[in-house]
Amino acid sequence: MKKILYIAISSQTGGVPRHILQALKHAEEYGYSIAVAVPDDGDYYLWLQEYASDMVNIRLKPYSLRSLWVLGQYIRKNHIKLVHSHGKGAGMYSRPLKLLCPGIKVVHTFHGIYLEQYARALRMVYCTIEHILRLWTDHFICVSQSEQQEARRLQFAKKGHTSVIPNGVEPEAFAQVFIDRDKYRKEFGFPEDVYVIGCVARLERMKGHNCLLTAFARLVKKYPFCRLLLVGDGPDRESVEERIKKLGLSQTVKLAGFRHDVPQLLKFFDLFVSASLKEGMPYTLIEALAAGTPVVATDVIGNRDVIHDRENGFLVPSQNVKRMVQAMAEAIENPELCRHYGTIGQKNVRTSFSEETLVSKLFGVYEATIKGERVC
Repeated sequence: MKKILYIAISSQTGGVPRHILQALKHAEEYGYSIAVAVPDDGDYYLWLQEYASDMVNIRLKPYSLRSLWVLGQYIRKNHIKLVHSHGKGAGMYSRPLKLLCPGIKVVHTFHGIYLEQYARALRMVYCTIEHILRLWTDHFICVSQSEQQEARRLQFAKKGHTSVIPNGVEPEAFAQVFIDRDKYRKEFGFPEDVYVIGCVARLERMKGHNCLLTAFARLVKKYPFCRLLLVGDGPDRESVEERIKKLGLSQTVKLAGFRHDVPQLLKFFDLFVSASLKEGMPYTLIEALAAGTPVVATDVIGNRDVIHDRENGFLVPSQNVKRMVQAMAEAIENPELCRHYGTIGQKNVRTSFSEETLVSKLFGVYEATIKGERVC
């Protein structure tokens, strides 16, 4: 068994721990043993523990030289061949480990490049750090084509040493879900003739909830039978609640919090909406397509790699309330078109966004990187 160490900043619900869990479930069949270095701070820790060869419960925020040293000792003691970091914070640890552990290979996945959240000075510092860390990276993985373009534009990744491996799901886990619609309708207090618009996203600024709520406030005036269901939790929950009250939406918008029944809720939605300002490769959009649910999404990195305007859904400019309202209204008025988009979307998932494809490409990268071969 070839030994790999994964590094992630958090085990809280999100795309990174989910991606790691998918790889762990398939590691043995590809001849790999994967340990995971991540703090025990979220729901995913126990799930990762079930499949990992070992868990290193380590605090990685704020950045700690002691934690870096501990990781280096673990790598040397356990004869780790390759380290794979997931996300910006984890990448701050993985690449310097090449100095502490000469001979190891390092693969880094971006999972979204969010320069916009930093002030100008901090942005320059971050870019400088990434340019240095690039020199200590054997291979880069981007989760979408548009993310790869961004990484190359910013010179965060080396040309010829970068692969695109889109996130993937098990299509049938979403396509073959049957639900009791009345049960959900009653749970959320929705009327019988309700048209449910849903969003599954962490409650944080980059997910664009303010824009979505403003657009829905306009939409519901024309279509009073619509309801908006926000699934997820996060640091901006309080501000989202305040926004709902300010817009007078307390009776038409429901916050469902974190849920384990997302496949069922996606079937409950008549329309899925993503108002994100930027993504890497959103699992939720792939899941919505797999469920056959029509989608309105912002035309941003990540989203545009999943949704193709007027082919399998609707794309609208980011933070454009007017266009978002128009797209949601068009979806409501054209159920046949939406059903067509749903069918096309399910085909897209089976051909381009399956978990099987994800893990096959991922372990192919490991094999070539460990051997020192160029990744095709």
